[in-house]
Amino acid sequence: MSSTCCALFSAACAFTLLSAGGCGTDAKGVDDCRDIEQARCAAAKNCGLVADVGECQRFYRDQCLHGLAVSLPTSTQLKKCVATINGAGMCAMADSNIELSACDGVTQSAPDAKTACDLVTNPELASECSFLAPDADGGSSLGGGAAGANDGDSSAAAGAAGASGSAGS
Repeated sequence: MSSTCCALFSAACAFTLLSAGGCGTDAKGVDDCRDIEQARCAAAKNCGLVADVGECQRFYRDQCLHGLAVSLPTSTQLKKCVATINGAGMCAMADSNIELSACDGVTQSAPDAKTACDLVTNPELASECSFLAPDADGGSSLGGGAAGANDGDSSAAAGAAGASGSAGS
């Protein structure tokens, strides 16, 4: 189960799992992480990435106990980011391949995101969620974590595709 969700959201795994090394209680941004991942799981269903939204949300509820390994957003930044993810998910409801430029009310300041589902998968591409990208100081440690997370993506993604295909049957 965990490889399924991580395969879907490798960037999310990178920033939520980086701080997973210790058992301390100093996690920061737990609720912020949960808000973002709740929105992403719901939106991912419209992109065909998640068959069971509840399962995805439960997985990230626990994964977010590690907090965010990036700069914490302000309340306004968090609301705008979640609204962007929700908007992309709603736009993808009719067509999971819809171009971002055709989505009303969804950011146009994400030049590397071609479709609404690109934003769901990689919300850090949107200016509203840019706080999810590692800053210059933390880039090297997150980059290593992201590479490690991506190493298992090919087999995990295959498992995710199979799982969502069988779950939908």
